[in-house]
Amino acid sequence: MSPSGVYLRNATRMWRSLEPSQASESAALFRAEFPGFVRMIALAPGAVEPPAGRPFTYEDAFGPPVDGVDRLPIMVRPPGAAPAPPAARAAEVRSAADLAVAERVMIDGFPLRRYQPLRTGTALPPRVLELPGWRVWLAYCDGVPAAGAYTYDDGESNGVYWVATLPEHRGHGLGRAVMTAAIAVAPERPHSLVATDVGRPLYESVGFTEVGQVNWHSRG
Repeated sequence: MSPSGVYLRNATRMWRSLEPSQASESAALFRAEFPGFVRMIALAPGAVEPPAGRPFTYEDAFGPPVDGVDRLPIMVRPPGAAPAPPAARAAEVRSAADLAVAERVMIDGFPLRRYQPLRTGTALPPRVLELPGWRVWLAYCDGVPAAGAYTYDDGESNGVYWVATLPEHRGHGLGRAVMTAAIAVAPERPHSLVATDVGRPLYESVGFTEVGQVNWHSRG
């Protein structure tokens, strides 16, 4: 499997775990139907027809750059000891109340417009606390919820998703706290993620390197 394939496999398994009855997969495409939008991931080269009239996100790691479409780096960290944590600490979310807080931090920290205005549980339903492989992380700044992320361990690799710090709390090592906590849970596995320009320096500093790029098509 290619290094980019580590991410693609993890992402498809993660989205499938949320709505198994609404997910389908062929040799070329993974597709999952969610309330309000469709998630698609290319598994091989080939053209894909967007769902008519519906919001969607389609990740294509095989096509060339496309004008007007975000092209983001896929990054992988090989197995190895987790980096030393910063002074700030992140804790794993255990309760539905804390999950709702973490969900809001991630949605507002990016921000993820699809989920705004946020209805609690729309992006991260409470059942993720019981689903195998899922972990949600939350870091605080002076007692205030400030940074979050979630991870999905598919049994072979650990995917890191939605790493975000609220703008007013950036620069205090909270994103690093979330990343080091996530890595420390499964240092024997490779970790994968898709980076933004803002987050890339952090990911490189904890051992991630670019292994490919993905076109991020979306509507709505």
